[in-house]
Amino acid sequence: MQEKITWYHWGLLIFSILGEVTGTSIMKMSHDWDFLFASEVGLLIMWGCLGFSYYCLAKATTIIPIGVAFALWDSIGLLFIVSFSLLFLGETLTIQKTIGLACVLLGGFLVHHGTDSHGADSHGTVH
Repeated sequence: MQEKITWYHWGLLIFSILGEVTGTSIMKMSHDWDFLFASEVGLLIMWGCLGFSYYCLAKATTIIPIGVAFALWDSIGLLFIVSFSLLFLGETLTIQKTIGLACVLLGGFLVHHGTDSHGADSHGTVH
């Protein structure tokens, strides 16, 4: 019998998304730092954040179906990274970027709502 998805597992997925967004953002921001070994410090922080992100993602997918977890991790992470780049890095939002972002978010939503997480075991077998 499959365990029920709890707020703990959704929390792990949220921490995974935040770790990925933080690591990716630090990677970009570290190029503008102007102290000794700035890029190396940026890389270390990025690797730590991404390691934390994948750890939390792995823990979340012990219960949340992997397709759902990855679709949400990818689409919500992309939304946050695009938002960060618009607000803090001076990047612009074009029509193509907007349509692409909408497609990714819609895809994450469809995968989430098209997955039967109640009647399937951890191998995807429906009982």
